[in-house]
Amino acid sequence: MRSDAAWRALLERFERDLDETASDPASWTPILQPAPLPAELVERATRLVERQEQRMTRLREELAATRAHLDAIDMVPALRGDAAAYVDVNG
Repeated sequence: MRSDAAWRALLERFERDLDETASDPASWTPILQPAPLPAELVERATRLVERQEQRMTRLREELAATRAHLDAIDMVPALRGDAAAYVDVNG
């Protein structure tokens, strides 16, 4: 079972991961036998979940924008030989 200190350490880890621009999700280990979350940590954990949801929303938006950019790149015809390529960006 996890103690209050273990819960605090876990929440700190999640907070650090959210603060970093790139974290390694593969290094996360799930809780095998969780103890109930201590009452004094509920508000902190709730704020953390809200931050995670905001991050997921932002990542979905970035993914959609990246897909749109890739789709636009796919519409540019391949160059043939030494021909110059012009892209109408005003279009």
